[in-house]
Amino acid sequence: MDVTKDIRFNEIGNSFNTRNLLSKTKGDKVIWALVVLLALVSLLAVYSATGSLAYKNYKGNTEVYLFKQVAFILIGILVIYFAHLVNYTLYSKIATILFILVIPLLVYTLFFGVRMNEGSRWIRLPLINMTMQTSDLAKLALFMYIARMLSRKQETIKSFKQGFLPVITPVFIVCAFIAPANLSTALLLGASCMLLLFIGRASTKHLLLTIGLAAIPIIFLIMAAVVRHKNGGDEEAAVQKKASSSLFARVN
Repeated sequence: MDVTKDIRFNEIGNSFNTRNLLSKTKGDKVIWALVVLLALVSLLAVYSATGSLAYKNYKGNTEVYLFKQVAFILIGILVIYFAHLVNYTLYSKIATILFILVIPLLVYTLFFGVRMNEGSRWIRLPLINMTMQTSDLAKLALFMYIARMLSRKQETIKSFKQGFLPVITPVFIVCAFIAPANLSTALLLGASCMLLLFIGRASTKHLLLTIGLAAIPIIFLIMAAVVRHKNGGDEEAAVQKKASSSLFARVN
């Protein structure tokens, strides 16, 4: 009986052995190394950015947010590890369903989401009382869906109507719903999708045309923001000048 227990404990120990885990780890080792490196860099960023805040809120304990970040990283790496063991064809099968579910979530977030930092980017999850940024889920769904479409349209990807347009339309839809509340995320997501299309052998002419058309409203938005900022600065200066004049008159 004791011998059987020892054998079982040895099997469990071997299953969590570092060499055994590395031997079972599939995929590009460089990508795994980059994931670990970015995770370590995030620890430095979180600790340097939240040290004073943690000291103020937790009576001198500056490592609270650091430990939380470590826990999130460990959970995230475990999720990545077990997710990469799943057959990739399963992700292709659920990509369409996930993309269809994301669209109403983005619409709900845009009109009824929790407003933070002057933008409606989050939805509050019931039961656990936490907020989630739906654009993060939209990124995952969009990348999966585009990868699926690119793999199925390699023979017609050079054709604008049959190949490029069906792939770029979902990108436009998702970015259009994200942009009103979070323009920077929409731009980064659009740029990432353009890179993915380039890797997927889409026509360079079609990509440049899309980038040029997308740049037109972006330029107008930037110009409007500059004008608004300038007018706001002039109004603030006028208010300060009026206040100082009234104060000077009272002193006299």
